[in-house]
Amino acid sequence: MENNVSRRSFFKFGLMGIAALPIVGKISSAKAEACPAKEPAGKQIQKEGEGMGKMQKFVADATKSKEPTYKAGQNCGNCKFYNKAKADGGYAPCAMMANKFVTTCGWCKAYKAV
Repeated sequence: MENNVSRRSFFKFGLMGIAALPIVGKISSAKAEACPAKEPAGKQIQKEGEGMGKMQKFVADATKSKEPTYKAGQNCGNCKFYNKAKADGGYAPCAMMANKFVTTCGWCKAYKAV
């Protein structure tokens, strides 16, 4: 059995693979920290199907939205109504939800990109 991979090809593909590692690492770490596991204590949390959340079709996990206006990559964390200055453990108040705290990975129909 003969090996048809040249030394040059081996190093070229190897270097491309090594160069891609930081990108893959950033993608996986961003996904891992996107949805907080625990709600902050003592804060009013917006729940799905209640109050303004019901009107705005709020979902705690944007990827589960069934709204036709939802586009991949949109979430509360990159919405102009999400008050990052008052964030607490992956939750922050949302102007569209009467300043109740929403998770950074949530989404609603009022979404506007920052």
